[in-house]
This record gives sequence, C-alpha cells and structure tokens, in this order.
Amino acid sequence: MIHVPLAYWWLIAGAVFLIVEAFGATGIGFLFAGLAAIIVGALVHWQVIAADALILQFGIFFGITALIAALLWRKLKYWRTDPSNTDQFINILGDTAKVVDADLQRGHTGRVRWSGTTMSATLAADCKIESVRVGDTVVIKEVHGNELVVAPMQASE
Repeated sequence: MIHVPLAYWWLIAGAVFLIVEAFGATGIGFLFAGLAAIIVGALVHWQVIAADALILQFGIFFGITALIAALLWRKLKYWRTDPSNTDQFINILGDTAKVVDADLQRGHTGRVRWSGTTMSATLAADCKIESVRVGDTVVIKEVHGNELVVAPMQASE
C-alpha cells in the first residue's frame, strides 16, 4: 500500500474545497474550509502539529475555519452584494421563462421557472395583456429585488 503523509491529505482536502467553491457552491463556506485545510496541512508538514494528533488537527481546522469566516465574511458578502452595483442582473434581461403554478395576472404576483429555479414574477406595466397562461413563455424585462418583471413572448418581439 502506498503511504501518503497526512499533511498531503489536508492539502488535497483544501484543494478539493477550493475547487468545489470555484465551481459554484458559493455561500456555503468551502472557501473558508479550503484555506483552513491548507493551513493545517502546512502546519502538519512543518511538524508544528504532530501527525498523529488528529483531534488537535481537526480542532485547529475548525478553529481556523471559524476565524477566517469571521474575518472575511463581511468583506466577501459586501463584495457579492455591493449596493452601488446596479447591473447585477443585467445578464438575465431578455432571457425567457415559463409561467408555472397558476396564470400570471396583472396586479398579482405569480411564479415563473427561469434557469432551473422558480421565481416570483409580475407582468410589466407596459404589457397590454391582462394574464398569461401556465406553460406560456415570457421574457424578463426587469428585476426588482427577488422578483422578475416579465412580458409575454409575443408582446416583446
């Protein structure tokens, strides 16, 4: 059997956490855990922590994860939701969605399925149609918070 030093397992775990974070599992803390695992791996490699002290290693791992999260959470959260960034959703304008659950009616909030998720939606103010049936395609015109403003496909063309 191949013997791999424990420090390398920590480094591999750190790399895996960072890769998971890079491929879309943002907001869960894989960044913090990845950095902490790399730090613990380095400490074990440099023999600051004994290789056979697993409980100590995991304690330091969780402690460093919490410390990194406490130090970086607000900065990263602000960076992701910078209020001065008004074009956060500019890339979804013009995309299409399908009306789900019930007909989408003027003056009422309905539900549409866009990009694999179901979101709240209302009809655009300049839309001449009073309702859109379930299954019909709509075009995203605006985004207000967590709510999409949509218009029927034929009305937007």
